[in-house]
Amino acid sequence: MERNRQPIGVFDSGVGGLTVVNKLRMLLPHENIIYVGDTKRNPYGSRTPEEIFSYTRDILRFMSEKEVKLVAIGCNTVTAVAYETVRKEVPYPLIGMSRGIRTAREISAKKKIAVFATDLTIANHSHKKMAAAIDPDIEIVEQACPALANLVERGVLSGEEIMEPLRRYTAPVIASGADTAIFGCTHFPFVQPLFEELCGDTIAFVDPAHEMALQTLEVLKKGGLLNHDRLPGYLRLCFTAEARRGGKLAEHLIPANEFTVEEISFA
Repeated sequence: MERNRQPIGVFDSGVGGLTVVNKLRMLLPHENIIYVGDTKRNPYGSRTPEEIFSYTRDILRFMSEKEVKLVAIGCNTVTAVAYETVRKEVPYPLIGMSRGIRTAREISAKKKIAVFATDLTIANHSHKKMAAAIDPDIEIVEQACPALANLVERGVLSGEEIMEPLRRYTAPVIASGADTAIFGCTHFPFVQPLFEELCGDTIAFVDPAHEMALQTLEVLKKGGLLNHDRLPGYLRLCFTAEARRGGKLAEHLIPANEFTVEEISFA
């Protein structure tokens, strides 16, 4: 296959990385995309680092077999734990999930920025580290949301079952006085309206998927890897379990006639 026409790979622990796919398709409509959601082993946020490395390598082997030209990691947990190591192990460009710090810095008047993320991402303090490198005056308010990714995976996008933990997660952030918040997990934009309902106009939300899509465009341009076809690229959604449910959740972001869904396993 001509390298420019080779697909982009995107992966996540489940459906969250579809928010990255959505942004990529808006910015790069002619690119072919293969998405892997590891729904069988989700959630990653409560896994050990050793498990994260093992799962990530499984997926990257699959991507290599599909002859991708680039892989974008649509998972903050994998980026925080494994990216710096595994990027040296693959023959194609590997892009880690954007932290969204630069966008949040532009928005925040107070330079007081909250991060909603999984336990493992918060424990890694990756947003704090990046913020300190960019601007020492930025204050990062970390808020773990242990139940949220799993609720989104199950399709619980409204109602008291998800509102109850969201109240617990947003209350300390509102009390902190932060004026901007980053979704440090790609699952969370699925329920952005609920965050906004609870936080009102006091907090502006940043979805790092947009930054990541721009970074992907830059890497493809620099490497001469853009697909110059004028037809829309294909989108293959691959899930390691419950593919039908994954497809249904994808329809919240992408029209059903614009993708195919399949269940896969790693040998």
